[in-house]
Amino acid sequence: MRFGISHVLDAIERRISTDPTAAGGVTDLGEVVRRADLDGGRPAHLLRLGLVIDALSKHMADPRVAIYAVADRALLSDTDLTANERMVIRRWSDDGKVEVVRNGGPTAALRAREIAALTGLPLISRNSTGFPGLSYAPAPTPNGVVLIPQMIGPGPAAPAAVLGRQWRCPEPGCASFGPPGQRNSDPFGPPPDEDAEPAGPPPPQLLNGRPHCPRHGAPLTDIGPRPRAVTLAARVDGMVWHRFQVTEAEPVPVGRAPEEHNGVGLGLALDDRGLRWVSRSHLRFELRGHTLQVIDTSTNGSTVLLRTGPADAPRRAPLNRGEVAPLTEWDTVELYEGVELGRADRASGPVTGAPSTGSVMAEAPTQSIRLA
Repeated sequence: MRFGISHVLDAIERRISTDPTAAGGVTDLGEVVRRADLDGGRPAHLLRLGLVIDALSKHMADPRVAIYAVADRALLSDTDLTANERMVIRRWSDDGKVEVVRNGGPTAALRAREIAALTGLPLISRNSTGFPGLSYAPAPTPNGVVLIPQMIGPGPAAPAAVLGRQWRCPEPGCASFGPPGQRNSDPFGPPPDEDAEPAGPPPPQLLNGRPHCPRHGAPLTDIGPRPRAVTLAARVDGMVWHRFQVTEAEPVPVGRAPEEHNGVGLGLALDDRGLRWVSRSHLRFELRGHTLQVIDTSTNGSTVLLRTGPADAPRRAPLNRGEVAPLTEWDTVELYEGVELGRADRASGPVTGAPSTGSVMAEAPTQSIRLA
């Protein structure tokens, strides 16, 4: 059983990140581990994070989506967790996979709200009262944990301007804002994902409008521009088929098989008719500040599906060659029937009849999360 628990914690580790472009939501780790109603187990259990990751994955219909977890420093000494669980959280913090806020700083709950506001990520919490952006509450059901929408926004404009700069912490070895590549790979962690993109930095903490390191409380030094980014997803019949980033610095062409080095080719997702319909380079996505826009570069045109919320029936707006359209948070672009592109952190919910999205809890021992 101990081996099984270690195995599932390794699976969870692969799906946590303090890179906002890799995540599909942000949460207070302390709140999650204490939600005993999610599994009926002991007062605190780290494996509950896996239950919430699985719920997020199902809701987003995305088998690779990560979660951004923030923890109060007191969690590292919480005796409701086992010594091994506390050690794992500390290791995750040291490796920059979980953000542990300093003593005397904001609570993890407040920091999670700040991250959600700066990045546009959904806030995953049952304590989201007063938060103006998208939020979900994890809840138990007979079929497992699900995410219940609390608010659908719109929240603050994101990505915020502060994410358009590179920041450096004066504290040596800072896992959040230190020099890239300074840490050795963890010999006790799971093997690295060879297909994973390099992790980006977390958002700074703003104190009186000035960026600070949330781990150390030190003012950060501005070391130059960093293009803001937004993560998009190509969904085929509602399921995420591919994720990609669009930055302020570099537009991204999408089509059957774009020739550009950063182009996103969707030919493998198309049937024979789709291969004839979709142009080699069909669309181009651009990020202007916090505004995402799409330009049609095709022969046959596209369709923008305009929505103000996840449950809304879309209003269809044709987009012809050379035309430009701004995309709000719930809008998508239909490249071809059943193939839509839009923000990766916005989804209507689980896809009926969809295949499994890949559970991190699949290897958990049967009774591991019900130990007294």
